[in-house]
Amino acid sequence: EGEYKVMGLSPYGNPEKYDLSPFLSVSETGYYCDVSFIRSNPPARSVYEPSYSEKLVELLGEPRKPGSEITRRHMDIAAAVQFALERAAVSLIQYLHSRTGLRNLALAGGVALNCAANRIITELPFIDRLFVQPAASDRGLALGCALYMANQEGCPAQPLKHAFYGPTYSLDDLRETLRLTGATFCECNNPAEKAARLLCEGKIVGWYQGRSEFGPRALGNRSILADPSSLEMKDLVNAKIKFRESFRPFAPAVLEEHAAELFEIPYASPFMTITFKTRAEWRNKLQAVNHVNNTARVQTVSKDTNPLFHDLITHFHAAAGIPCVLNTSYNVRGQPIVETVKDALTTFAASGMDAVFIGPFLLEKQPCCS
Repeated sequence: EGEYKVMGLSPYGNPEKYDLSPFLSVSETGYYCDVSFIRSNPPARSVYEPSYSEKLVELLGEPRKPGSEITRRHMDIAAAVQFALERAAVSLIQYLHSRTGLRNLALAGGVALNCAANRIITELPFIDRLFVQPAASDRGLALGCALYMANQEGCPAQPLKHAFYGPTYSLDDLRETLRLTGATFCECNNPAEKAARLLCEGKIVGWYQGRSEFGPRALGNRSILADPSSLEMKDLVNAKIKFRESFRPFAPAVLEEHAAELFEIPYASPFMTITFKTRAEWRNKLQAVNHVNNTARVQTVSKDTNPLFHDLITHFHAAAGIPCVLNTSYNVRGQPIVETVKDALTTFAASGMDAVFIGPFLLEKQPCCS
């Protein structure tokens, strides 16, 4: 999981403090990686042995022990690693462009989830549009296999407009599961409006709706939501909900039709795979989702693909004047995103969330279902 921490921590450091070019350097055809920094020769025989060699320790110093304090040195290392990755990615894409002349780029694979590097790619003068599929990494292998076979059978690929391909449960199933747990709940006529009101009151809300998302990012069906305007809210969600480091950023889920007002975003970005610059006039209004380098991992929400989530943000916009909410995955550190109602209730009980909507059914730590 360290790659996400490196990406989030890197804006706090100075990339010039460490030179990683002996390890990762650009070349005429992309980049060159000296694998002797990663593994010994012969390779490590046990999964419990480190996945780096003494050469990397000589280059960067002693490794940080899990759970120990994060220092300026660690921030500088993260910045250097992120910078090296970005240089390598840009070099590879420059080479591909020189070979093809194409200006639209699609990325997949685990590195494609580095949304900070993706922002650098979008700013290249020869890239008109970047698409990063939402299940980049090993999760996307099933999708790749399906697309390959469809192509073999003469079926053209269709645009991927959303990622809601996971299981769903009927209203009766949800009600019966809640009843069997003995939990106190009530049914809301308008859960989107009620959720928006709770967010305006400073509550942290679980949002469990419809089909689950395909991929590592919660996009409004298995999400934890909060007011994006308060810096204290960012710290609160990190500490009492996610149980993770304070520097870890959160994403804004913004109404697609208002996205360009808040962020320097040239096109819809529904999968939370690219960071964009936050506009200066909105930075103080979005303190919980605006990162230290004034960027945000934006998710644009379309009324066509997720009408209920769009409705929630619309109600929040009407009440708070902000057309977006803080959106993070419905899980705590070390756990996968919740899938079943039982998963959702367990995480709700074990974290500092104030309320959760399971479909139209509302559960609150301090019940008030009016």
